[in-house]
Amino acid sequence: MPIRIALSGDILPTRPLHSPPATAEAIYRLVRGADFSVGNFEMATTDRGTRVQKLLNIRAPARLAADVPVLGFDVLTLANNHAVDYGWEGLADTRAGLTAGGIAVVGVGESREIAAAPHFAVANGRRVGVIAFSCLTPTGMSAADDRPGLSPIHVETSYEIDPWYQMEEPGDISVVTVRTRVRGDDLAWACAAVERARAQCDVLIVTIHWGFGSGEEIAEYQHPLGRALIEAGADIIHGHHPHAIHGIGFHTGKPIFFSAGTFIGQQIFLPAGAQVQALWAGMSPDGYLATLDWDGDAPSSIRLHPTTLDAERLPMAADGEVAGRIAARLARLSEPLGAIVRPAAGGLLEVLPA
Repeated sequence: MPIRIALSGDILPTRPLHSPPATAEAIYRLVRGADFSVGNFEMATTDRGTRVQKLLNIRAPARLAADVPVLGFDVLTLANNHAVDYGWEGLADTRAGLTAGGIAVVGVGESREIAAAPHFAVANGRRVGVIAFSCLTPTGMSAADDRPGLSPIHVETSYEIDPWYQMEEPGDISVVTVRTRVRGDDLAWACAAVERARAQCDVLIVTIHWGFGSGEEIAEYQHPLGRALIEAGADIIHGHHPHAIHGIGFHTGKPIFFSAGTFIGQQIFLPAGAQVQALWAGMSPDGYLATLDWDGDAPSSIRLHPTTLDAERLPMAADGEVAGRIAARLARLSEPLGAIVRPAAGGLLEVLPA
């Protein structure tokens, strides 16, 4: 029997969730209606801790964690660049609050191996696994053998300069190429963890925080990383972080969701520098909830439920011009990645390998 898997974009609630409007409740019902659902919870829920020195810190009162089960998710990843925004006390409060509501938490732990420990559950007679990583690793937040933190895949950045052009146009930054690649030992470690997890389940989801924080560009390292994780045993790559919709691709018939955009976006935008403000400008209220009917070793169908944020920055079904905008963006960005995204009945979008 097929199992239905639901995957969302970034979740950042800062206001009570327990009495959602009908439009948001309709989306939450889709999450609850799946046999297994995964989301990215990208903030701390805590009244303790000290703000860590970094680009941007996000949190909500600890009591808000009690509302999160309303959303309907079975598993939430905390392997992201905001889970430890208020230190280890804040992370501990967030984990405790979510698990108290019956939600499984992945991607953080007392050591690197614990942070990368998969979660398994049985859905419709199939054993489903989830393992989480983050390629966004603020200073001191990566777990190690003797240190708590996120399940890390570190990315190295280098800059290539055309020396001939610079001789005649010194200082022109247009000829600087930014190169990114995953650190080799981290890639080997992550792939080994995926391989072990896949041996223990029928379907394995790798949920990964990666890419740029806004816009539509995919970083160089993401393509080979996604392929390597699939070759190690991942059946689904569930990407997040950009706060904007990115394309969908396939590798050996397995889907790669580079970013499902924003699911809930109630973060408070405090005064910030020009770089952070430019990042915010590229964020979008649009997103989608992906539902996959998984049968055997591959999805028998992939449907996307286009969403946008309402006035309270909660999800609602996109329609009209907004739905058209989302459909056009997904079709345009997915085609080069080897996927066809086309309209389906009921205002949904269908995803197929090209």
